[in-house]
Amino acid sequence: MPRNPTQIHRRQDGSMTLLFGLMLLIGAGILAFSSARTGVVEQRIATNEQQSILAQQAAQAGLDYALAWLGAQVWRPGDAVPSVPELSAEDGQRFRVELQFSRRTNAVCVRSRASSDQDPGLESIARECFTQTGLFDVAPETRAPPPLVLAGCLEEPLEPSELWRLDEDAPAILSGRAADADCLPQGQLAVGVWNDRNADRVLTPDEKGQSADLERARIDGCPGAHCVWNQVFALPLAEAKRRAEAAGHVFADRIPCGATEPPGLYLIHVSGTIDALRLSGFCAEDIGVDSRTIGTPDRPILLIVPSEAGCPRFAPDIRVHGIVYYESGTACAGQGWGGARLQGAVLWEGDVQAPALDSVFIETDWGAASALNTAFQVIDGAIRVPGTWRDW
Repeated sequence: MPRNPTQIHRRQDGSMTLLFGLMLLIGAGILAFSSARTGVVEQRIATNEQQSILAQQAAQAGLDYALAWLGAQVWRPGDAVPSVPELSAEDGQRFRVELQFSRRTNAVCVRSRASSDQDPGLESIARECFTQTGLFDVAPETRAPPPLVLAGCLEEPLEPSELWRLDEDAPAILSGRAADADCLPQGQLAVGVWNDRNADRVLTPDEKGQSADLERARIDGCPGAHCVWNQVFALPLAEAKRRAEAAGHVFADRIPCGATEPPGLYLIHVSGTIDALRLSGFCAEDIGVDSRTIGTPDRPILLIVPSEAGCPRFAPDIRVHGIVYYESGTACAGQGWGGARLQGAVLWEGDVQAPALDSVFIETDWGAASALNTAFQVIDGAIRVPGTWRDW
């Protein structure tokens, strides 16, 4: 019996409806699965970004720790770097931070690496440079003073003595009164140029060069209270004295030979002549150092002679690495340098009698600006160097 065409058409319509509905269900399922998967991926991306931010913050915290540490500590190449305590984030993530220090011309540069305890692959690295403030100004042009600096004038040297310079065109002597031969006569002071070829800051006979002129210059601010100090140093004199006292670096006798622990500041209350008998300790003979030496080539000392101590002479059997400062504006007018070998500079706040026979003054390079604060081990803070921060 033949089928009814109407019934066949209705059955086909029902099949198509079921098929179309099934396709819609499949499509809806795919969309739901895709949406769920997209949500998971987005959640993972957000979590990874959050963890990366935490790692970056941990690395930055390492730089902040280094800044605080460098604001109070002396660091030299080869010294140990500080250990940063383990850091914990709010989500319980813990980070280890490792620091690396390197010396630049006028700064200490720090590399901070933060890594997660739970995920060794999660880490961040940040880098920044810091300048250490302290005894000297941190302007890049700041250098150690020339061998002779005085607020007044120098009596003419009538006995042979020597002054050795690193730069024949730079001033060898500064005065707060006048930069001429009347105020600063050369007399028997022989001036020459030396070349520190091995950079050990110790003058040896083979490093002596040609003779040179006595270049003179005037410093600003004089006359005035402590005008020489204020022109040379950034740290106030009262603060330098306080730091020396707090460190126990006050000596009425028996000045230690060699280097010292920070700060490199001595307050000298010795009266009369300072000779080898006024020194204490044993310093093994080395380049530029023995038991008759105050300071060392790489750890110079600033010896402050306060007004009440007058103008003690440093005898010919003594060698000094560093700077000697006489606070009195009058005591040294009747007494000059006592003949010691000075690898550095001597500063007077008044007129000065001529140096004794065979005195030797040697200009020494301890670097510039912040490097000087490291050399003399006098740090009172640290500042960020603009433009040096980066992370990668």
